Amino acid sequence: MTLAAAPTMTSTTVVLGLIGFLLSLPAWFYFLRGASRLFRLVRAGQPLPGRADRPARRVGTLFREVVLHSELARKPAIAAAHWLVMVGFLIGFVLWFEAYIQTFRPRGGWPIVSEWGIYHLADELLGIGTVAGICFLIGARLHTGTRERMSRFYGSNARAAHFVEGVVLIEGLGMIAVKSAKIATYDDIHPHLWSDFLTMHIAQLLPASAVMVSVFALIKLLSGTIWLFVVGRQLSWGVAWHRITAFFTIFLQRNADGAPALGALAPMVSRGETVTLDSVDELDPDTDPIGTGTLRDASWKMLLDATTCTDCGRCQEQCPAWNTAKPLSPKLLMTDIRDAMVTNSPYLLDPSLLEADTSHDGVDVLKLVGEGRTIEPDVLWSCTNCGACVEQCPVDIEHIDHIANMRRFAVLAESEFPSELAGLFKNLEAKGNPWGRNSADRATWIDAARRDGIEVPVFGEDVTDFNDTEYLFWVGCAGAYDDEAVKTTRAVVELLHTAGVKFAVLSKGETCTGDPARRAGNEFLFQMLAQENISTLNTVFEGVPKGQRTIITTCAHCFNTLCNEYPDFDGHYDVVHHTQILNKLVREKLLTPVPRRPEDRRPITYHDPCFLGRHNKVFDPPRELLGATGHDLREMDRNRNEAFCCGAGGARMFMDETIGTRINENRTSEALATGAEEIAVGCPFCTVMLTGGVKALSDKPAADQPKVRDVAQMLRDSVLVDGKLPEPRERAFLAPPRRGTTDLGLTSVKPRKEGTCGGVSAGRGDRKKSTAPTNAPTKPIQPTAPASAPKAPGTPPAPAVPGVTAPTAPKAPTAPQAPGGATAPAAPKAPGGATPPTPQSSVPAAPGAPGTPPAPAAPGTTKPAVPKAPGAPKTPGVPTTPKAPGAAVPPAPGSIPPKAPGIAGPSAAPKPAGSGVPAAPKAPAAPTAPRPVVPPATGGPKPTSPGAPTAPKAPGAPKPAVPPAPGGNTRVIPAAPKAPGSAVPPGTGPIAPKSSGIPTAPEIVTPPTAAAPKPAAPPAPGGNAPTAPGVPTAPTSAVPPVPGESGAPKVPGVPGAPKVPGVPATPAATPLKPGVPKAPGTGTTGTPAAPKAAGAPKPPGSVPGAPEAGNRRNMTNPDAPGTESDA
Repeated sequence: MTLAAAPTMTSTTVVLGLIGFLLSLPAWFYFLRGASRLFRLVRAGQPLPGRADRPARRVGTLFREVVLHSELARKPAIAAAHWLVMVGFLIGFVLWFEAYIQTFRPRGGWPIVSEWGIYHLADELLGIGTVAGICFLIGARLHTGTRERMSRFYGSNARAAHFVEGVVLIEGLGMIAVKSAKIATYDDIHPHLWSDFLTMHIAQLLPASAVMVSVFALIKLLSGTIWLFVVGRQLSWGVAWHRITAFFTIFLQRNADGAPALGALAPMVSRGETVTLDSVDELDPDTDPIGTGTLRDASWKMLLDATTCTDCGRCQEQCPAWNTAKPLSPKLLMTDIRDAMVTNSPYLLDPSLLEADTSHDGVDVLKLVGEGRTIEPDVLWSCTNCGACVEQCPVDIEHIDHIANMRRFAVLAESEFPSELAGLFKNLEAKGNPWGRNSADRATWIDAARRDGIEVPVFGEDVTDFNDTEYLFWVGCAGAYDDEAVKTTRAVVELLHTAGVKFAVLSKGETCTGDPARRAGNEFLFQMLAQENISTLNTVFEGVPKGQRTIITTCAHCFNTLCNEYPDFDGHYDVVHHTQILNKLVREKLLTPVPRRPEDRRPITYHDPCFLGRHNKVFDPPRELLGATGHDLREMDRNRNEAFCCGAGGARMFMDETIGTRINENRTSEALATGAEEIAVGCPFCTVMLTGGVKALSDKPAADQPKVRDVAQMLRDSVLVDGKLPEPRERAFLAPPRRGTTDLGLTSVKPRKEGTCGGVSAGRGDRKKSTAPTNAPTKPIQPTAPASAPKAPGTPPAPAVPGVTAPTAPKAPTAPQAPGGATAPAAPKAPGGATPPTPQSSVPAAPGAPGTPPAPAAPGTTKPAVPKAPGAPKTPGVPTTPKAPGAAVPPAPGSIPPKAPGIAGPSAAPKPAGSGVPAAPKAPAAPTAPRPVVPPATGGPKPTSPGAPTAPKAPGAPKPAVPPAPGGNTRVIPAAPKAPGSAVPPGTGPIAPKSSGIPTAPEIVTPPTAAAPKPAAPPAPGGNAPTAPGVPTAPTSAVPPVPGESGAPKVPGVPGAPKVPGVPATPAATPLKPGVPKAPGTGTTGTPAAPKAAGAPKPPGSVPGAPEAGNRRNMTNPDAPGTESDA
């Protein structure tokens, strides 16, 4: 290529060049000053850790989203046009700076490279692409309009958009004009068809003029100069600033791999540190923010997101709140925060100015949420957390995290939230479920399924460890309490049973995962529930390696919480939705849907739950299952990633919808428009919302209205043969299991910090520092006997002979097995260990149950081990014996499980002796767990021999029970003290009275043919007077515990003996691993009961707003209609 002669300058071009240069100087000044101010505003935000990890991965994400435009691809035409404009802006900057040269020297350009043919081609393509792209975008904006509320540009800054679009258009035209004028002016520039295919033709229309080249260059230069000047003074023009800030927003997003900020909520952070129940007491309420209440509390990422928002309106277009005439628009939310940040930037950058400025006295101008503030409360609480805004945002703004942080501040710091949420929080705290139902009701569907011959193994009852189990089926609150969701639960269990899947359920061991609490802003309540569940699940999966801790759930919200949010609290599980596991069973031919005839194919449609689909990308398994059923699937217009919300997320399920139209009706109308006869769903919340929508919108009779049913129910119906399930397959693993070595010894005890809220019962006790042992173990899952085995009537034990070692108890004749019950072999007791009591062991027998009056124990006797009597029916109402001095053992955490359904409380009426009626006919017969081994105190008497009767109470008779140590199940009301002569079943260590210095003798249940009891020795002073055998005491009414007290109230008329001071406490015995139930019908082994030490430990301190110890059941009125007290 022949180089052209050196370009010449004229006086005119020099003047034009000077004009362009001088005018650009103030423009650059204002722009750089504005950029600096914006940078300082973002830096003023609160620190946020973990946003620069995995830098290589983040660079890859930045390349994919910027260069490949992956986030804009949902609108392909818009994405292509925007890509052209973006490239024209970024690379066109090189050509724009070249205008500084061309205004002075029209023939000039960048040295060397400006003569390359490839450079000419780039100039040609950039000019054409920029003009074409911006013209398309201008047309799209004008076509969509900005005045209609449903337009995505409604509320956007149209003036800023038109200004930026105009500048870009002029830039693109300037590139083409300068190049064409140079070709027309200079003969030494030889155009080529491959590099100048457009400009060579335009040049034929232009005169040869060096000044014309300089003028075109000046226009190009000044258009950019004006852009710099205006944008530098308008810090709230995100449509302009996003060209710079978007790079940082994308690079510093929450997930380094570029995944949207969906699934789990971001942790609550204060001063750059994650806030948990363990660390909340370390916060200074005056300086350490909880959530986001003011602009000073906002994180730098929140301020950066607000700065970057492009006003594109993609989030607004998909938002269910905005589409149903509610005030929330994710776009307007971010732009309002940006406007407030810019307006109050002096105070944000220098807080001392706010103190000096008296014009705002009494008004916090930096506060974000409130009436007349930047964000109205109705805006904040309209969000359903569906994630459509986050999914659609092309610059990775994290709307849901910002909304969650503002809700956290409103709930935890100001207690400002919709009144409906007060009931939700109370029910979750008191009952462990959103509806305030009793935990015993979680087993109702199991009993019904078993009556119909469906096997439902319960962990802790039928399954004692996870070695021979592959899946844990997490039923969830809705799946256990809601009638329609129970049908789904039943369908899943029937399908798993038919396919021979090895699974188990927790039954009453479940508690709400905490999703509604967290989405509503009550972070501490969520953490409390999460810790309780994680403790339970970690016990269930003990010995199971990661990768095989598989949980099945039917609730999309439980699925999301267990899968994405529990790992932040050391809960690592493999969670699958029920549609995924059922689809796998169909694929592997373990379930075979019956082929449907063409005339039986009904039209159906499927609704994607937000927390299953958009949040977790599970779209295909439900559709494949529906295809396997033979139905005609008709998709709604908005489906998969763009599916419309049902309106239940973000705790909106439990709030009234009083503004605009109902979200569920909007979605239901779309479903009905498909002509579907059934609407398939994969979430119980969606079922409730869409069912309500059908009832509201359908004008047909109820019987003819479209049905809303879960995919599992449809699949279950499709596998029926003549209306019955096929014969179940033999139970087998779907995948070869890997299990660790089963430890049959003592379980390890994880230390816990003293005085913290990190235990299972965190936040439920009073706020005083706990005096409990710091190594209290976490709550184990206790095995129980089969639910269908009732207890046999009791027989009083024989009295002991003072001073004589009792012989080994004779074997009792085998009693008839209760229907459905199974006799479990007795497990050997680990030395020095203690097996946790069974789930039913904390329920005392009816007061006044028959029993032999206690006699004094023989001092100095030695108690040998007693073999159990296999098959003998367990006798309720065997009284306990006094406790050993100086050997008080605090109860193991979690040793008081929930009461079984149908078991009477401590005040239930007694049964007469010999009546043959079980003490608790509805309760499962819980195998008796061995009591902790307590070393005798120095100088104290030794335990009595086995077979001896119970000894009388010595001074220091039982006081009301104290609450369990940290980690126990606080949803159980502590047992009331015994009435005179009342009997307590063995294994109730957690509610043992305080010791008076006498060791505890074991209770041995003798067969019905045992010798008649001898008269009782007189009780020791201060002890409870025994009741005559066979004479029941008068029933007493159940008295709820007084809030704030640790024990149950005393029974009227029963004086309590004084407490023996100075009795040292012995550390709690380490419980054995679950899975060693005793044989039903046998007495306890020769292990004395663990007494409580003087000065029983108090529960750990609570968090603000948490109920006091023993009060969880008392938060909801036990006498409310439709509920049953758990007391």
